[in-house]
Amino acid sequence: MKQFLDIAIPKLTLLAIFVKKPATFVAVLPATIAVSTVVSYDAVWTLFWWFFIGDLISGLGGSYCEWKKSNHKERWFFGKGEGFSSDKAKKMGVKLIVYLLVPQLLINLQTTLHLKNFKYARISDAEFELATCVVLFFCLIEGFSIFHENLPKCGFDLWKSVKKMIGFYKEIKNEIKEE
Repeated sequence: MKQFLDIAIPKLTLLAIFVKKPATFVAVLPATIAVSTVVSYDAVWTLFWWFFIGDLISGLGGSYCEWKKSNHKERWFFGKGEGFSSDKAKKMGVKLIVYLLVPQLLINLQTTLHLKNFKYARISDAEFELATCVVLFFCLIEGFSIFHENLPKCGFDLWKSVKKMIGFYKEIKNEIKEE
């Protein structure tokens, strides 16, 4: 019976050590605090690159669809500004440079000034670096560009479809209330 009780009832030896010697609690506390979760900057960059490539591809597709519908003078899509031009490529290059420099500047700023990470408990238990927050904002910009600007030019308007579904839902809800 004693062996069964020894297995079934926990001894809580760590708690007993903390009660007998409170100084050991001070030694363990910093290690516990240092283990807080921080959102992976590299993983957010991977997500951002997918958004960036998606914006590039959907932007080319949108430009091609607009070029195809118009009365284009040039025979080729890659030409003097009717389809995809060097001016659009320059704008994409400037956007890429901004996307690369701003997070690096924020990393340097956060390191130099020893700024703390952000934590917003309503959204996540993890902490966010300044640069990670900015890259997530860039993901939102690219997502907006893909779904609100480029895909409607190709004939796929996600917002219009969502609005139709919400309207249909409201109609059905009103019909159910009436009955």
